[in-house]
Amino acid sequence: MKSKFLYLFIAAALLFSASNSMSQVSFAFGPEFGINLSNVSVNPTATTDSRTGFIIGGIADINIGKVMGVTSGLRYVMKGYTTSQGNTTFKVKLNYIEIPALLKARFPLTEVKPYLLGGPVLGINLAANQESNNGQQSSNTDVSNSIESIDFSLLFGGGLDFKIATKTSLFVQFGYQLGLSNVLKGQTTTTAKNYGIQITAGAKFNM
Repeated sequence: MKSKFLYLFIAAALLFSASNSMSQVSFAFGPEFGINLSNVSVNPTATTDSRTGFIIGGIADINIGKVMGVTSGLRYVMKGYTTSQGNTTFKVKLNYIEIPALLKARFPLTEVKPYLLGGPVLGINLAANQESNNGQQSSNTDVSNSIESIDFSLLFGGGLDFKIATKTSLFVQFGYQLGLSNVLKGQTTTTAKNYGIQITAGAKFNM
């Protein structure tokens, strides 16, 4: 008999905890803009230079309580790199739609709230072009058939939320994105993986 009361007590406590957590769930949405300093890590080793591109999209925060949350969204991200062979320079431009799924840990201060985040990112390649220039002539070639359509990566970073009104805040964010996938289609002896430093800012509106 006592065990039944114990089970009922535990079940009631779990239900209360779940309902209390759900009552603290909040949502925030808004635009995000920034720059991406991208490059690739190549194996066998090759010298490459970075490409500076833009990031534009929307961000969605699901806040669970005062500390934990999940961040997602939809972003257009410009990536790529530059390399040289002899007198010819090749600039590879890769453009993606990305969907992040990041865990977010906030430090619940007053009007300014620092946070850390990290998790996987799914990238869908939209376009791939290669510009070549040997000093005398240049060309632009579509190399989409040589680039994988899906790119998986991990994103780690942090930022600051600035509360400017009851349901409105601004944010600045810094992140490092580490590619996990070989972006070269059909290649087994050579791999190239995207990576980059991202600096973004935007606004969020609480629902």
